[in-house]
Amino acid sequence: MTTKKVFKIFWAWQDSNEEVWLNQMAKEGWALRSYKYLYTFDKAEPDNYIYKLDYKANKDDDLDEYKMIFQDAGWEYVTRYGDWHYFRTLATEDTSPEIYTECEYKIEKYNSLLSNLTAALIALIVFAIIGLTTYQSPLLFGIFLSLLSIISVCIFKVKQKINRLRE
Repeated sequence: MTTKKVFKIFWAWQDSNEEVWLNQMAKEGWALRSYKYLYTFDKAEPDNYIYKLDYKANKDDDLDEYKMIFQDAGWEYVTRYGDWHYFRTLATEDTSPEIYTECEYKIEKYNSLLSNLTAALIALIVFAIIGLTTYQSPLLFGIFLSLLSIISVCIFKVKQKINRLRE
């Protein structure tokens, strides 16, 4: 079986772009097998798979139940990267399936992501204060500033996505 590894970056708010790309890869005959910094695909027959991502901070003890809920709804669990879970199903000619059919569940998903990003931002600020008062390094300051900027942009973009869903 032929495999292909691809490095591609999608930000937290770009899950729909990632889904479109994965769908296109399936149409080109590459089925997602795993994702750990690199997407790993297996060569397969070109198919009309619909990939969907879900963000859920699971405890491992309820992961099987979580996967079973989606399996019962016709979704195949593919892989996990952190708290992002990758599912796929074959598309039918007349519909393009969604994991969440109601907007409030999508908002809940992004609120969970927003909570984790906010916690990461707070932790980074604490580490920055401790680290910078202890070491006073311009390099360390640059690293912290870059990370703070990235997480802040992620928070802003996820909030924008939530607001668009509420409209």
